[in-house]
Amino acid sequence: MIWYPLDWCYRMGITDINLITPPSSAKVIEAALSQNPHLTSLPLPRADILAPVNITQTSGTAEILRQPEVQAAVTGDFIILPCDLICGIAGEALLEAWMIQQAALGGGAAAGSLDYLGPKMGSGGEKGGRRGGLGVWFQTKGENSIKGEETDFVITAPLETPIVSPPEGSLRSNISKLVYSTTTDTLRDITEEKKCFPIRHGLIRKHGRIRMLTTYRDAHIYLFPHWVLEMVKKNETMDSISEDVVGWWAKAGWQNGLGEKLGLREIFYPPEGKEGESGSHNDGLVEEDMDLSSMSTTQTSTNLRSEPKPSPRPSFASRVSAPTPDASTTEPSLSKPPLTIPPILAYIHP
Repeated sequence: MIWYPLDWCYRMGITDINLITPPSSAKVIEAALSQNPHLTSLPLPRADILAPVNITQTSGTAEILRQPEVQAAVTGDFIILPCDLICGIAGEALLEAWMIQQAALGGGAAAGSLDYLGPKMGSGGEKGGRRGGLGVWFQTKGENSIKGEETDFVITAPLETPIVSPPEGSLRSNISKLVYSTTTDTLRDITEEKKCFPIRHGLIRKHGRIRMLTTYRDAHIYLFPHWVLEMVKKNETMDSISEDVVGWWAKAGWQNGLGEKLGLREIFYPPEGKEGESGSHNDGLVEEDMDLSSMSTTQTSTNLRSEPKPSPRPSFASRVSAPTPDASTTEPSLSKPPLTIPPILAYIHP
C-alpha cells in the first residue's frame, strides 16, 4: 500500500520522504523498497526509513511526532500522510492552496495581521497570523459510501473574501477555517452527558457564521508548519494528531487563554538568546526579515494602511517634573504583545 502515498508525493514534486515505522516492520519495508518492482520503479531519491525505538503498532500519531528521531529528521514545514492513502486529489493542488493561504512569504496580506506592525513578509510570519496548517476531510455519504463508516464532527467558518477571485479549478472555494473538530463518538458522549451540545460564547463572538458538518471524515492528510512539532513536544498529553493536535489548535483560535496553555507564546516569542521559529530550523543562516511589500508595484488593502504615529510627549516647564508612569495604569500590551494564533484550514472535499 505504500506505493500510493509515495507516488502521490513524487507527482507533487516532493522527494524528501521519511517512512516512519516501528522497528519490527523496518526490515520488511526495506526489503520491499529494494525488491518490489512497483516500488523500485519509483523515481530517485528513495524514501528513507525511520524506525524510532520507542514506538509500536499502537503508538499514538502525536506521540510519534515527539520521538527524538522524528524531531531531528523534520527540519522544516512538512506533510503527514497515512500509509494506506488512495487520493484522487492532485497533491500539487493542495500544496498550492496551502502556500497561497498560509506560506511564509506574503504574510503582510494575512487576515488579522493589521494588529502586528513588525515585519510580515519574512521567513517566519507567525506573528502576522501566517504559517497555519491545512487538513483534508471527505464526504462519507453518497453513491459509493460504506454503511456504518466512522465520521467526524467539524465546525468551519468561512475565509475572508479574497481581493482577486481564485482561478477556475482552484480548491479555494472548498477551503474554510476549522474552528472545532472531534470524532462522532466524542460528540455523542458530550450530548449524552450534557443533554445538549454546548457552544461557547467565544466561538460565536469570533465567528458569526459557522457551518456544522456531521457526515465528513478526516482523511489524515495534513500540511503543517514546523512550529507544530514544538507544540506537540511541549504538550505530552497530546496522543492523536486528529483529535488532540488539530482539535486543540482549532479551538485555540477563538478560546481565550488556550494558546497560552499550549505554550504557543513561548514558541512564537522565545526568550532572548534562544532560537525562535524561523520556518527552517536548519543550522544555516536565516535570511533577515524584509518588507517585500515596499518593493512590489502591486498594492493591497493591507499595505494601504499607514502605521499610527506615536503622539508627541507633553512638554513641561523646567520647574515641573515629568509624571512617572504608574504600574497599575501601564497597558499590558506594551510588555506582552497580543498572541495571534495561525489558523488551521480545512479542505472539505465535495
